[in-house]
Amino acid sequence: MNHKTPLLLFTMVFIPLNFLFAQRAISDKLQHFQAKRNDINQTAMLVLGSWAAANILVGSIGNFKTEGETKYFHQLNATWNAVNLGIAALGYFKAVHSDPAAMTNVEMLKDYNSLQSFLLLNAGLDAAYIMTGLYLKEKSKHSSSAERLKGYGNSLLLQGGFLLLFDVSLYFIHLNHANIHLYPHLESLAAGGFGLGISIRL
Repeated sequence: MNHKTPLLLFTMVFIPLNFLFAQRAISDKLQHFQAKRNDINQTAMLVLGSWAAANILVGSIGNFKTEGETKYFHQLNATWNAVNLGIAALGYFKAVHSDPAAMTNVEMLKDYNSLQSFLLLNAGLDAAYIMTGLYLKEKSKHSSSAERLKGYGNSLLLQGGFLLLFDVSLYFIHLNHANIHLYPHLESLAAGGFGLGISIRL
């Protein structure tokens, strides 16, 4: 047997196995990363849902117990958070039933990037809510519907401010999680898996 044959056979077996092991390792790490993301999202949706439920309860009572701008403030708080409660419920059940083992590596990465982009978009909308609240308060100074405009404006300031804090905080929590449990492993894979190169002179 040619002395080069064993080396060639070893190379043909070792390189694919090394690549498969690298792929398996990164898949395990990504599944752990995704599972932790689901935990973070569950907690976030519980926070949002609790905020929404409290606003609906207090807002509903305030709508019937108060008058003037305070009545309109509570009115919009309750109405606004009926939507938030629905979003929180859907988001929570999605996180609970998400199975990282059933997702490909690409799907997990896309899921992470999509949520981060969505949170940034939401932050922009939250800022718009705040600006709208300021506009309504300013407009109330010269309007016959001053109480309604001021009440709604104050509500938008509160809800927009909370949602801005919520979305920005969740964005950076996920980013910090990715910096620790995602990006280092992707760099390792690029260096040790996809970047594998062997030159053999026969």
